[in-house]
Amino acid sequence: MTAAKLTAALRPFGLGPAADGEGVEHDADCPAGLAVYARVLHTGLAAVLLGRPWWGCDPATGRGQVLAPAGLIPPGVGLLTVEGWRVWDRVPPNARGDLPRLFAAPPAGPARRQPRPSTSALDPAPVYSLPFPPR
Repeated sequence: MTAAKLTAALRPFGLGPAADGEGVEHDADCPAGLAVYARVLHTGLAAVLLGRPWWGCDPATGRGQVLAPAGLIPPGVGLLTVEGWRVWDRVPPNARGDLPRLFAAPPAGPARRQPRPSTSALDPAPVYSLPFPPR
């Protein structure tokens, strides 16, 4: 399910942008099967309705990217907003497990490298060094 498909499915329920331009409103109750998707994709719905870019951000790296409303939410994206909005919405922590149809699968490839142990001249015990995310 993508934001573009959900927008099309919700239009019969009077889906439209909120009066303040920072949200989505509808006239009738939408089916529970679609409402669960709207809880995660409401920023994508608003982006489509307002004709603005939809943004996603990886909270671990702080890197943002423009998202395609016709595509799935990419791996690593945990914050969503619409260009011009003042706030970012966090993807619910259980959404990737509960609603896998909204998210793109992570790229296949080798597992992430584990940190290499090193020893200090003062302490022969292994010392682990973890890189900090870029700012």
